[in-house]
Amino acid sequence: DNTITVFLNELHNAQKEIIAERDRFNVVVCGRRFGKDILGHNLYSETGLDGFPAGWFSPTYKMLNDTWRDVTRILRPIATRINSQEHRIELLTGGVLDMWSLDTPDAARGRKYKRVIVNEAAFVPNLLEAWNFVIRPTLIDYQGDAWFLSTPKGRNGFATLAAWGQERRGGWKSWNYPTSANPFIPQ
Repeated sequence: DNTITVFLNELHNAQKEIIAERDRFNVVVCGRRFGKDILGHNLYSETGLDGFPAGWFSPTYKMLNDTWRDVTRILRPIATRINSQEHRIELLTGGVLDMWSLDTPDAARGRKYKRVIVNEAAFVPNLLEAWNFVIRPTLIDYQGDAWFLSTPKGRNGFATLAAWGQERRGGWKSWNYPTSANPFIPQ
């Protein structure tokens, strides 16, 4: 038997609720220890496991390094190629996972993804511009979905996207959760 098992992180009830209620464009506004990275890792990894391409976007190169290490560790058993320089993982399933720094959003132009994750989205300068002109076009081929995960940081592009989600505007959905919704963190 050549079965390979990949273990994704266990999700808590609030994370499961978000997954169950998701729409095409999803905005998760949460406390610092809610578990947004774990939620993002699972969504991102599942896309690759299903044989599709996915893109992970972080505000800076430094901010994506922890995610790169975590996702690489999880998916190493089924990776056919791991390129640390390009932050790209190719899987036995045919899935391809890319990671990008939004220091230079244009670098991702021309890609196509089934799913994108924008982590710490409130910290991305010019988020709406990056979304409209670079990230959203990557979803056209697969009619993919998008996930914006972040702690809040004032009135900015992320707050605008969260408001669209509260209004349920054209495929948008958003959630607000405090850290205390995570049962794995001591109260």
